Amino acid sequence: MSTASRNRFWTSALNAGIHLEHACGGNCACTTCHVIVNKGMENLSEMDDDEADRLDMAAGLTLRSRLGCQCIVQGDIEVEIPSWNRNYVSEGGGSMNLGDAIPAGKR
Repeated sequence: MSTASRNRFWTSALNAGIHLEHACGGNCACTTCHVIVNKGMENLSEMDDDEADRLDMAAGLTLRSRLGCQCIVQGDIEVEIPSWNRNYVSEGGGSMNLGDAIPAGKR
């Protein structure tokens, strides 16, 4: 992803049609927007203490982990959205990871 205007990754992803969970609405109060940066870490803003503290609670934490709602994109990046952070129960759909364990909503 590349963005000319310096947006938070979460905003840029949503604007590009990429769904990224954000249970807290981008307020650094959860870890549902946890992403793993595969390329371009130097093109993200530096991590502040609030983000680092919150990331300590994230499942599957790596040295390349960031919260999508906190990092500002300043150039090209490539990220992975961990499977446990994907939208487990989509609107009107079943679970992505649990098969039919969570039935689809009625339409």
